[in-house]
Amino acid sequence: MDNRTVIYNMHRDIWNLTEKYGYEKLTDEQWKRFCDDGFTLQAKYRKVGRSMELLFRDEFGAVQSYYERLKEGCPDGR
Repeated sequence: MDNRTVIYNMHRDIWNLTEKYGYEKLTDEQWKRFCDDGFTLQAKYRKVGRSMELLFRDEFGAVQSYYERLKEGCPDGR
């Protein structure tokens, strides 16, 4: 699989993850499941290669930050 396809799939997986958990503040249980799902996806991209795993970690970290800001009370996640 070429890098373009892998990156497309990665964006799609991140999108599906946010669709699954929504765009509101997560409960502690939802947060745990969200992180577990993310770590499962990270393992998927680790198999593709180190650079793709690191890219996934960067993107997943950005989405984690979004949810953390929501939890801190920022209504739009900024």
